[in-house]
Amino acid sequence: MGNSFRAFVLCAACTLLQPFTVEAGKVTAEKAEHAVRIFVDGEHFTTFNYAPAQRKTYFHPVYAPGKTLVVREEVFGKEEQQGNDLKTNLGHFHHKGIWIAIDSINEEKLNFWHEGNQIRNESVAVAQQGDNVVLEVHNSWLDNENQPILKEETRYTITPDRLIACELKLTAVGKPVTFGDTKEGLFAVRLEKNLREVASGKISNAEGKQGESECWGLPSAWVDYSGEVEGKTVGITIFDDPRNFRPSRYHVRAYGLFSINPFGERNYSKGQAEAQERTIQPGEAVQLRYGLYVHAGNREAGGVPEQFQKFVALKK
Repeated sequence: MGNSFRAFVLCAACTLLQPFTVEAGKVTAEKAEHAVRIFVDGEHFTTFNYAPAQRKTYFHPVYAPGKTLVVREEVFGKEEQQGNDLKTNLGHFHHKGIWIAIDSINEEKLNFWHEGNQIRNESVAVAQQGDNVVLEVHNSWLDNENQPILKEETRYTITPDRLIACELKLTAVGKPVTFGDTKEGLFAVRLEKNLREVASGKISNAEGKQGESECWGLPSAWVDYSGEVEGKTVGITIFDDPRNFRPSRYHVRAYGLFSINPFGERNYSKGQAEAQERTIQPGEAVQLRYGLYVHAGNREAGGVPEQFQKFVALKK
């Protein structure tokens, strides 16, 4: 992932004295304490959050053009006790905006998805690269003794099209790491309540399949989730880079969870396929690349197939 481009390294442990802005054509980034606010044409697109007390880093809020919220409002307090009500969109307090996590690591079943184990931020770097803003995020995935078991290096490239291209590298630290077969992972978003299929939302994939019943658990180049929020049609698409080590599958639910994951062959096929756990030795890494595209209009108006090609071409 390298540090060959001009970057300002922002240590999570450091105290911020002065906010600053990185100019990047139509995309700008403004630093606040333990957060980076991202703007497209001066309009707030999203904020990357990495406070030390957090159990993981995440993007929240996230807006479509016109500042239409496309992720669930923060319900990280007492409301989480009210359960997963389809009308209120509460419950699953660990579903925070856009995030990276998984729930089955090693024999101990270390659970980063449900935040039983912490993904601790170490540093964030913000840089300009052409018309884009780039975040380089370094995290430590901690075991039950709060010792690092994985070193995470994630590079987020954010474009004026409101594409978040995610390059993820997870390196084993100290001992072998096994990624278990699970549906709970890996690159995920929790949708705004009106965008869900139980409300106005429409789910579709690159093969033309429709709805949770047809798209859940299957591999595809992309899956789109579009619907109406505050009278506007908006959507989110997740892209799978064809150069990943295997096609990933989609955990896309009518109640609003939407994720992509390469580690659930048996779970997603409901036992029809063999589990394909992946073990890496100390110093070895798993590398993956995904995209999340936030658009106005439905799948057709948002130009999803064309944006997928742009996503693939962004990585040389």
